[in-house]
Amino acid sequence: MGAKRIMMTHDYPFKWVVIDSSLLDKDEEKRMNASSYSIESLQVLQTLETLRKKKIPVVSFGEFCDKIFYPPRFKRTYANDGTLFLSSKDILNFVLTGKKVKNVGQDYLVKRNWILVTRSGSVGRVILTNKNFDDLGVSEHVIRVIPQKQSPVGYLYAYLSSSFGQPLLNRKIFGGVVKEIEPSHISNIPLPLLPETDINEIDKKLLEAHKLREEAQELLLKAEKMFYKELGLPLLNDNAIDYFGDENGKVVKAFTLTSNDLFTTQIRLNAYSYLPISRYARKILADKKFELKKLGDPEVTQKVFTPPRFKRIYVSSKKGIPLLQGSHIPMLKYFDIKYLWDKIKNLNKYIIKRNWILITCSGTIGRVFLVSKFCEGWAATNHMTRIIPSGKTNAGYLTIFLQSPFGFSQLQTLVYGGVVEEIGEAGELLKEILVPTPSNSTQNEIGNLVMEAYEKKDQANIIENEAIKTLEEKLAEAAK
Repeated sequence: MGAKRIMMTHDYPFKWVVIDSSLLDKDEEKRMNASSYSIESLQVLQTLETLRKKKIPVVSFGEFCDKIFYPPRFKRTYANDGTLFLSSKDILNFVLTGKKVKNVGQDYLVKRNWILVTRSGSVGRVILTNKNFDDLGVSEHVIRVIPQKQSPVGYLYAYLSSSFGQPLLNRKIFGGVVKEIEPSHISNIPLPLLPETDINEIDKKLLEAHKLREEAQELLLKAEKMFYKELGLPLLNDNAIDYFGDENGKVVKAFTLTSNDLFTTQIRLNAYSYLPISRYARKILADKKFELKKLGDPEVTQKVFTPPRFKRIYVSSKKGIPLLQGSHIPMLKYFDIKYLWDKIKNLNKYIIKRNWILITCSGTIGRVFLVSKFCEGWAATNHMTRIIPSGKTNAGYLTIFLQSPFGFSQLQTLVYGGVVEEIGEAGELLKEILVPTPSNSTQNEIGNLVMEAYEKKDQANIIENEAIKTLEEKLAEAAK
């Protein structure tokens, strides 16, 4: 059984594999799609067969679980006093944000130490919930895996995330335009059981990473609360805005302007440039006791810039450097990292450094990211504006401000473009954002929490990657 050949060349930019026809007969679902017999999944199946021959237990993943399921679809009723409801993308984010839904049933609420697996769209992305997930609603596009009480949840999570579990998940994908998997596909995945000492080692490492992630999220929440408290700012949302047409006007965000309101900051006639919430945010900031400075002020930033477009040449992880893309910015951990050839011309223009701030400036606008030690030396795409804080401004403080509605609402007024939204090729527009500048001690008190949060988040990623690598190496060694 297994792969006879694999070929990937410039002449044949695809993978192909020759398999024995008996493998088709053995497949319980009688699959005929090529992706079900990828070289990666066949290699895993061969390894598992070898482990069985060596008398190493291989059981069904579902044997360690109380329940694996997802709830049915339902019509949502959105309300400001509802339960925070997370989409399949939201569960992967560092900051847990989503929409509030009033009619969330019990089947949609999740608890800590559950394993969540995205089941449609981007299939097979795995996250282990912590206490910050308790009683939050989660979309039906996410499969819930509830481990048994005494199960090594860290080991189970590591296996699903590894180069063993991922190909086995992917080989069960079905669907044309929208890819999907079902709970039974997870339940039936073969799970090899290493010696108890190895399982405990991997489980312990994963739970350590899990704890660090939880602490990182709590630090960020603490910094956010402190930002509002120390600066005396109210929570900013659309409820404070008198839209034209009352409640119906709020739905479409209709508003009126006088001629005196036009061209106050920009010579533009698109509605985005005059969003009421942005004007309201600026008014609140102006009424406070602290000084407002523009983002481009030398006392706030050394430099604000966006590098030019460039041709990307992707290589394997061993021959290149990681490329941070806009989709990675909000993530708790980074999925689908690509690697750039390290001999690309002018590559140094795209290298990022610790405590720089990145803001997505094309496509999904306004995602904010603080570069940690872990990501220092990575490359980042030209679709992110770089902000280099001055020595007088705490990078963490500037990050939490730009992430807040007081910063983001100002970013929204800079948007232009039809199909693809932009906020400036060179980063010049961002320099006009007004930044409150409290005392250095206040900035440091808030900002140091943010910097610690980002460092802990990435330290968790390092420990998790080490644990997964340990699992992969021990299974490979056991199969020799």
